[in-house]
Amino acid sequence: MSTKHHSDLQQCGKLPGIAIARVGARHDGQCVGFGCDSFVRPCVLARVCDECNYGSSEGRCVITGEPGVANAYYCVECVRLGKDRDGCPKIINVGSAKKDLFYAKSRFQSK
Repeated sequence: MSTKHHSDLQQCGKLPGIAIARVGARHDGQCVGFGCDSFVRPCVLARVCDECNYGSSEGRCVITGEPGVANAYYCVECVRLGKDRDGCPKIINVGSAKKDLFYAKSRFQSK
């Protein structure tokens, strides 16, 4: 799944903490840089913010949310472009969050 082809998927972008990012079995070896699909030359270990690594999301894949099986890395090109300094690499589905907000508002307004 490429994040650059879906407009409702965005990167968390908060200040990364000390927790190491994980990826699932389908994305093992894939770069976690936003918009990057590279499977070659992993270079720098990715870290997630404390909010993205709390509770049930601890140890989950930063791309899909499935259980993590391997550490997440940035490729050499993303490190050269500075994507490893953009913040937390966790992918957030903004589309579902907007839908949830819409239905929550409409539920409270109808009362």
